[in-house]
Amino acid sequence: MSDEISRESQLLRGTLDMCVLALLRTPNHAYGVVQALQDAGFSQVSYGTVYPLVSRVRRLGLVSQETRPGEGGPARNVLTLTERGEAALAQWGSSWGDHHQRVVSLLHASDPLVVADGTKHV
Repeated sequence: MSDEISRESQLLRGTLDMCVLALLRTPNHAYGVVQALQDAGFSQVSYGTVYPLVSRVRRLGLVSQETRPGEGGPARNVLTLTERGEAALAQWGSSWGDHHQRVVSLLHASDPLVVADGTKHV
């Protein structure tokens, strides 16, 4: 495994739950969540990663599941963010924003032309 893939994997490990909850603000099934993550550039995310995560957040009451008839195919388990999940996502998003600002500040601490949002001023 290359260093870049390893780093990306470590970053993803700390944020995947939050990303999945954010995607489930719009009801979807696990396959759709994987597709949305891959479409967003998380190409290393697989069904084997997302399905256990979805099971865990369901057990925690952050996501509900409803079986709906499939369109011309098998029934689908549609996942939806619960009120508890919305609250957890809001808290996580706030924490992530704070954490992101601290990281950007440290990354650019030695460059006086870079401000906290990461933009460079000349």
